[in-house]
Amino acid sequence: MKSESLQKNIAEIKGVGPKVKEELNKIGINYIQDALFLLPKKYENRTKLTSIKDLVPGEAFQFEGEILESKTIFPGRRSFMARISDGTGFLQIRLFYFSYAQANAFKVGLHVRGYGVVRSNGSLLQVFHPSYKIFETSKRPILDDTLTPIYSLGSTNLTQFRTRNIIKECLKEIEYLNLNEKEIDSIFRKQKISSLSVKDALLKIHNPSVDDDIIKINNYKHEAQERLIVEELATNLIGVKIASEKINKLRAQEMKASEEELKTFKENFPFNLTNAQSRTIKEISEDIALKKPMRRLVQGDVGSGKTVVAAVSMFIAAKNNTQSVLLCPTEVLAEQHFKNFLEWFKKSNIKIELLTGKLPNAKRKRIYQDLENGDIDILIGTHAVFQDKVVMKNLGLIVVDEQQRFGVKQRFDLVKKSTNRIMPHQLFMTATPIPRTLAMTIFADLETSKIDELPPGRKPVETLVYNEKKKNEIVKRLEAVCKAGNQVFWLCTMIEESENLDVQAADEAKEWIKENTHGLNIGLVHSKLSKDQRDKEIESFRSGKTNVLVCTTVIEVGMDVPNASLMVIENAERLGLSQLHQLRGRVGRKADLEAYCVLIYHGEIGEIAKARLEAMKSTNDGFEISEIDMKLRGSGEILGTKQSGGIELKISDLSRDAHLINKAEKLVKGLDNADQNLSRILLDRWLGDKQNLIIAQ
Repeated sequence: MKSESLQKNIAEIKGVGPKVKEELNKIGINYIQDALFLLPKKYENRTKLTSIKDLVPGEAFQFEGEILESKTIFPGRRSFMARISDGTGFLQIRLFYFSYAQANAFKVGLHVRGYGVVRSNGSLLQVFHPSYKIFETSKRPILDDTLTPIYSLGSTNLTQFRTRNIIKECLKEIEYLNLNEKEIDSIFRKQKISSLSVKDALLKIHNPSVDDDIIKINNYKHEAQERLIVEELATNLIGVKIASEKINKLRAQEMKASEEELKTFKENFPFNLTNAQSRTIKEISEDIALKKPMRRLVQGDVGSGKTVVAAVSMFIAAKNNTQSVLLCPTEVLAEQHFKNFLEWFKKSNIKIELLTGKLPNAKRKRIYQDLENGDIDILIGTHAVFQDKVVMKNLGLIVVDEQQRFGVKQRFDLVKKSTNRIMPHQLFMTATPIPRTLAMTIFADLETSKIDELPPGRKPVETLVYNEKKKNEIVKRLEAVCKAGNQVFWLCTMIEESENLDVQAADEAKEWIKENTHGLNIGLVHSKLSKDQRDKEIESFRSGKTNVLVCTTVIEVGMDVPNASLMVIENAERLGLSQLHQLRGRVGRKADLEAYCVLIYHGEIGEIAKARLEAMKSTNDGFEISEIDMKLRGSGEILGTKQSGGIELKISDLSRDAHLINKAEKLVKGLDNADQNLSRILLDRWLGDKQNLIIAQ
């Protein structure tokens, strides 16, 4: 039960007006407790200034200087430049996305304090899109006295500055809050997990001292972080257990297909199924023949043929007069699956439709009606499937592609789409193998299948690692690939947590390739393009009109171009092993095609980054990759997103924090022995209103 203080609406906190409240609500902050458990994703050290002469390219610093020059730069791509000096050296601030008011504020003679990653262009030091404050000498702002927390704010209009101030106001009330800390903290002590209280952990995590090791805290190794990580992992285990028990009490429709029917359908594929695919289909067939709802996770490497397994499963559902849904994280992937399904099902009397956000209203309404009437057997779609107007007459099977990209709310929303009150069977698919340690704990409620075999004739992708200084050698390889009639992905990853920089890197890469090659058609895809522009560029590449596609990680899932034989990834040292492996899987998808993945790293890199790149060179096996990633406990890309296959995580990372799962299990055991209400308190604390999706189904 929330205390009165915890129930206080966030609108009652100083600095929260109607518009800010609306933005906070978007990221699940409705009450004071929600704000306290919006935990920082990283920290910056703004307690000191670094002289310009001491700035090191590739690292982040806080700097200050007098504005000597400022101007908007033409011709070519419009950008803004301000040159500053602190008497020890000169530094350029560069903005590529800016307003007139921003540019006009950089008046010569004023001072600016900024924070950002330093770059070098020859002897010139630059910072792109820093956070900054312009001031007069007489009004010099004071330095922070704690490390500065940075929060995940999604696509809201909230600023870091405003969010920090709101959370500071909430922290002022922490002494008076009832967080049930006595009961839960005592279990932490009894189980010898942590002696730190939850209140002390929250105070420390939102305001770490300058004496704290910023490297340790940015790697989530601080005692306060581990205290909260264990609690959240325990909540995750509790939620999964409750949801599983409720689902298992429900009944699903029995589905069977004869051997003859299956044999005839499989003849529609222009290839033979692998033994691993056949084994997985057999496991699914046995599951859905029962009244108990199937909940099975299919793990299969990139290109192993998971979609074929889904197609056979959905064929069985259709033969039993039930509808099925294939849920995809991107429109690109949904459209690709739809195209394949139309080909595979063309000889059967099974109606298939595609539902995405870009469909015309008239067609969308017709699909709604046909779904409700039961005239559509198979629906392939994106998040558009979650619209209230989507109701199905007899939903029997849900297939979720790239399951880790969908949260628990979305999954249960979909379950409720059927009008027949029967629990649909659920099949989750992922190309991101889950290490055994995690599978035995967080995913213990799911049956698992492995497609651990690639289609015959598929050659392993050869992986090469280059320093950025050798980019000219890569261009020679790129031209040779295009000359041979094949195509190239050139991927630009985010240099810093800024969409603008991501786009800027892609723009620069396209221009650089254009200047260093001859007669190639180069496409560009990034987040600033309109959807129509993006679709046009992707279709041009798919059809072979474009030789090279420069892009951001938008192509990680769902981009199937069999003719692509070279993947170049810039700033590869910044990505997790699993994501690198996913991206590598975009090439070499045609039998007997020699394919390559080139990983470019910038500057000096750390030991963990080196180990990742070496792992990529040494193996193409996704399951082996996942185990290596687990051991390295790197940037937590094993699941691709901060989700546990269901509950969205605030601070935990199942890859990085796997070593704490045993402690989480000890906490759950202690909670069970003490009082069931304490488990509900944790669900309330970490899930808020989302716990209703688990508790009350």
